[in-house]
Amino acid sequence: MSLLVVLAVLITAIEAKEKKEPIVMTVVGKDVLLSEFLFMAKKDNSVDFKNKESVKNYVELFKNYKLKVADAEALGIHTAPKFEAELEKYKQQLQQSYLSDKPSQDSAMRLIYERSKTIPGIKQIMFSYPEELILDRRVLTKDTVAIYAKAAEAYERIRNGESFEEVGQALMNGADIIYMVMDYVFPFQFPKVMEDYIFSMAPGSISQPLRSMYGFHLIKSDRIIPNPGKIKVEHIVSLFPSGNPTDDEIEATRQRSEEIYQKALSNEDFKALITAFSDDTVNAKRGGFLEFGLGEVLEPIEKAGFALENIGDISKPFQSRRGFHILKLVDRKEEKFEDIENIIFEAMKSSERFLDLNRGFDERMKGRHQFVFYPEAFEELKNLADDYHPMDSIFIDRGIEMDKMLVQAANENYTQADFVKYIYYKNKTPYAYSIDFLIDVFNHFVRDILTGSETRSLEKDYPDYKLQLKEYYDGILLFELSNKRIWMRPVEEQEQLEAEWIKELNEKYPVTIHWKVINKIR
Repeated sequence: MSLLVVLAVLITAIEAKEKKEPIVMTVVGKDVLLSEFLFMAKKDNSVDFKNKESVKNYVELFKNYKLKVADAEALGIHTAPKFEAELEKYKQQLQQSYLSDKPSQDSAMRLIYERSKTIPGIKQIMFSYPEELILDRRVLTKDTVAIYAKAAEAYERIRNGESFEEVGQALMNGADIIYMVMDYVFPFQFPKVMEDYIFSMAPGSISQPLRSMYGFHLIKSDRIIPNPGKIKVEHIVSLFPSGNPTDDEIEATRQRSEEIYQKALSNEDFKALITAFSDDTVNAKRGGFLEFGLGEVLEPIEKAGFALENIGDISKPFQSRRGFHILKLVDRKEEKFEDIENIIFEAMKSSERFLDLNRGFDERMKGRHQFVFYPEAFEELKNLADDYHPMDSIFIDRGIEMDKMLVQAANENYTQADFVKYIYYKNKTPYAYSIDFLIDVFNHFVRDILTGSETRSLEKDYPDYKLQLKEYYDGILLFELSNKRIWMRPVEEQEQLEAEWIKELNEKYPVTIHWKVINKIR
């Protein structure tokens, strides 16, 4: 390529860069650019740029809007602490909307939703860390060796033919080894590593020792059943007179419940029976309703409720430890994703699954900001964490002296020492074991780097971000001043006050409208 061609390309690039955006109007010395004018016009469905009169009306409205903003700035409303705080709050919310990926979040939440459609039943043997280590939240590799050995030995016994149940019951000591049976397992009930494994197990399979924040676990999958959803019932309870009823008291309570049941079978109004006879007076005042899924109520109530097949079916009186119950089926429903989407989102946001929720966005940002990870440097930190917990002063002191490159993003370099300083100031993690602690904090370190890089590039890379922020800035000013001048006055006066204010603004402040630019839009 000749020198003249190179120069021509460079000059063209410079001219394009220096070419300014068209100005639509100048209000009190401030230029309003075409992008803002069009951004606001898109929000007004009445604007038709092919219609001259429609454009003229919109220009007048937009001009008056900007004059009101200028008036508010002249009064110093934009410098008030209340205004600055509200704008900053909105700015943070707006940034968060750019620092997430809705499709990938939906995908992560739907994974949890799909899991909720089945309910595993399990048995587990838990070999827990010593209580003092869990309370101190500082478990090192050397602390886990003997505990893992116990779990591995139990696993070998099961592999060699002993039943899971026999081994669990034989080892259980009520302290550091616990055997438990769980008929129903739901999302968010266990640490993430356990939940992920449980929901991937085939009935009858047994896990190798799994490490969680509490210790090591052997898990056996007993069965997996479809989740029947939730049912809604009307409930009448006849309570025992005491917590330890005699046989006579049990029989008298049963007879009373049977009499109520016969009334229900005779088509007496069930709601009236609840009001007249149910001993749970608090619930009776709310219509006697119970709504529950599996594992949420006493087992006899659950069993009797889910045995009802058709809306309107009434159960025979049945006994629980509290008394005798009668149920009438009111509704049966399967929870849709939309019904529990917000519940899943909040649960993921405040748990180990926070990073799962944002993984799609983070991976996209790694590509966008040329993220590079140096695993050898991280291995050195893991080796140090084998002997010292990352919150230990020795780990901090030695780590700060380590200067190898750990990650790069957006032309910024971050060393091992940078990460160690981050650990010291941002160490909230559910993990006690030092390596798990280190990995979790590192994942958050990477996320903060990526979101920081993206935040700094918002105005440059996303034109709408700047326009949305400007719209809200203007909107707060307009609201504050309009409230004082118009909306706090009697309704019948407001139209006249508005007209007087507009007249005052047009006389008070200079405005130049660039019709040539506006007409080109048409």
